[in-house]
Amino acid sequence: MRKSVISEGRPKYVCPVCKFDGLSEPPYNSEGSGPYEICPCCGFEFGVDDFGYNSCKEAHAVWRKQWIDRGCLWQYSENKKPKDWDPVEQLKE
Repeated sequence: MRKSVISEGRPKYVCPVCKFDGLSEPPYNSEGSGPYEICPCCGFEFGVDDFGYNSCKEAHAVWRKQWIDRGCLWQYSENKKPKDWDPVEQLKE
């Protein structure tokens, strides 16, 4: 799982759905459970929105397609949106 260091030297984690590198917790723990954190970028809630799928990867792919089809809109907390945020570049990561 890719980790990124963003401000204040605290590790930040990458959303497997939209590739936003600002999650405060890993999307899943060692047992595969989600922390119920919501990605502020795509709105995916780990441990909730992946329920009912055959795998987390399937849930991520479905959610990613829906997010892209809706125009890659920032979902929550505009104050957490990076200044020069570009969803197309973010998805290339």
